[in-house]
This record gives sequence, structure tokens and C-alpha cells, in this order.
Amino acid sequence: MNNRLRLCGVLLIGLYVAGVSLAAEDVPGVETAKGIIDKVDKESLTVQPRGPGGKFEKTLVLKVTGTSKIAALSYRKQGKKMVPIQKETEAKDLAARQTVAVIYSTGSDGMVLLSAVVLPGGDK
Repeated sequence: MNNRLRLCGVLLIGLYVAGVSLAAEDVPGVETAKGIIDKVDKESLTVQPRGPGGKFEKTLVLKVTGTSKIAALSYRKQGKKMVPIQKETEAKDLAARQTVAVIYSTGSDGMVLLSAVVLPGGDK
């Protein structure tokens, strides 16, 4: 009887550890990148990121969702200083060749855009 209880205890602990491990795999990661916009539409933003040496890396296709936040960066003179201003914008207002910094999640749903800040310019 005592051995059966031990075996059941070991099995329950094993199942618990396996369940925690599987649940941890479903948790999306968070990544960042900076580069230029390759193309954009209402459902996705394609970014060509630059690596640490300045060379372009593999293109990222980020899914744009209802919770994705996109801001356009500009500057305003305030006194003697230039102050950065972020104005919320939409994916449809972005253009190819704009410089962009992105924060995105990675997981079973693919890469999802969380936040982006774009500099003015690019092809419109």
C-alpha cells in the first residue's frame, strides 16, 4: 500500500511538471527590431531590420491587430529645445522606406506587432 501511494505521488508530480512545461511553451516572447518598412497593408507590416553591424537581416512580417499601437515621431520647438512628439497613427498612413522601431510578440500565432514608432519620410 505504501509503495502505491509513493508511485501515485511521483506520477502526480510528474504530470504537474509536464503540465507546467507545456504551459510555458505557449507563452509568447517579446522581441524588438529597428530598420525600414518594406511594405505595409491593413493586416501586416513588413520590416527589413538592421543588425548590430548595420547590415540588413531577414525580413519580418508582423501581423497588425486591433491592439497594435503605431506612432509617428516628429519634433516641436519648445523654448530653445526640440522636443520629440508622438502622434498616434494607423498602418494605412505608413509608407515604404520609412525608418521604424518595433516591439512584437512571438508565439504560436506568429509575429504580432505590439508597438511601432516611425520617423517621417519614405515613399508615399
